[in-house]
Amino acid sequence: MASSRPAVTLRLTIQLREKIIRSGYTTVGDLSAIPTADLAKGLGVKSFTADQTWEQEKKLAPITTSSPAIDSLFGGSHGIPPGKITEICGLPGSGKTQLGIQLSVNAQMPRSMGGAGGSSIYIDTEGSFVARRASQLASACAARLSESSKAAGAKPSLTTDDLLRGIQYCRVHSPVEFIAMVRILAGILQEHPNVKLVVVDSISFLFRSNFSDTRLRTKLVVSLGRQLADLARQHDLAVVVINQMTTTIDAPATGKRPFDPLDDNVHPALGETWGNICTHRIRLYDQGGHGQQRYARVFKSPTMQEQTVSFHIGKDGISDIVDPEPVKVKGSGARVGQEDDDMDFGHTSSQSMFFWEDDDFS
Repeated sequence: MASSRPAVTLRLTIQLREKIIRSGYTTVGDLSAIPTADLAKGLGVKSFTADQTWEQEKKLAPITTSSPAIDSLFGGSHGIPPGKITEICGLPGSGKTQLGIQLSVNAQMPRSMGGAGGSSIYIDTEGSFVARRASQLASACAARLSESSKAAGAKPSLTTDDLLRGIQYCRVHSPVEFIAMVRILAGILQEHPNVKLVVVDSISFLFRSNFSDTRLRTKLVVSLGRQLADLARQHDLAVVVINQMTTTIDAPATGKRPFDPLDDNVHPALGETWGNICTHRIRLYDQGGHGQQRYARVFKSPTMQEQTVSFHIGKDGISDIVDPEPVKVKGSGARVGQEDDDMDFGHTSSQSMFFWEDDDFS
C-alpha cells in the first residue's frame, strides 16, 4: 500500500529527506496524516507569492559573459541568471571552456560592471582548465576594472592575483569523486556564502564509458542535476554546466561535413531528461572552422525564443564582434522531442579546450 511506502523513497531534495527523518516520519502514511500547513511549517518549507518571488529575483545579480550579444540570449542585457542551471554545449573548440573560465573571472566583478561580487567554484572533470589561460583572462579583467576605477577617481578594487584566488578549482577523476563533490557542495556553500557561481566542465565526460548499467547511469546524472538545481535556488547562485555533443549513429546521410554544427543529427549528450533540468540551454559553434565565425544559439529558454548571435574569442577573452556577419542558420540545430533511450552518450568529445597562444591573435 502507498501509505506504507518509506518516506525516504519520495523524490525530494536530500535536505528535505533529512528533515523528514529527523522529524520522526518514516512512511508516506505518517506524512499524509499531518495537515499540509503543519507539515510545511514543521519541515521549514516556505511558500511565496509570484510578486514576492519576482521582487527577490530582481535583487539577484546575473553574471555577464563579457559579450552583450550572448548576455541578451538570457533576456534583457544582463547575462547568466542566478538561481538556475544554464547549460553550455558545443563541439570541441567551440569555446565552451573559454566561456566557463571567463564567467569564473567575471563573477567576481562588482555588480555595477556586470559581476556578482563573489567567488567561483570550477569543477573540472576533463582536465580542460588551463591556469595560464585563466591568468590571461584575469589580467584583462583587472585592467578593465583599473580603468573604470581611475575614471571614477577610486582605487582599483581587484588585481589579477585577487581574481585568481577567487576561483576555487576542483579536479575530479571519476564518477564517485564527482558525486561526492556535488554532495559536499551544500556544506561548502554554507561555509562560504560569497560563492556566486559553480561551473561543471563537463557533466557528461565521466559518464560516457564508466557504466554498463545505463538505467543506473541515467538515475545518477538526473539526481546530480536536481541536486545542483536545488543548490542554485537555495543559495541564489548561478550553476553553469558544460555538456558535450553526440551524434545519431544510424541517421541518414545529410551531405554535410562530419559533426556539422548545424546538422540536426548532432545534439547535446545526456538526452531530454537531462535537458529538462536545465533552465537555459546555449549551443556554441563556429562556421568555416578555426573559430573564423563563432555563434551562440539559445535553443531552450523560458523567456526567449530561439535565436543566434555572433561573438569573438581573443587573448583578452570573450567579446562581441564589431561588425558581425549576418547569421545564417538552417533550423534550430537542436533535437526536439528526442527519446532518451536511457540517455544517449553516443560519440562525444573528450576535449573541449584548446589553448590560446599570443601569436594566434597577431
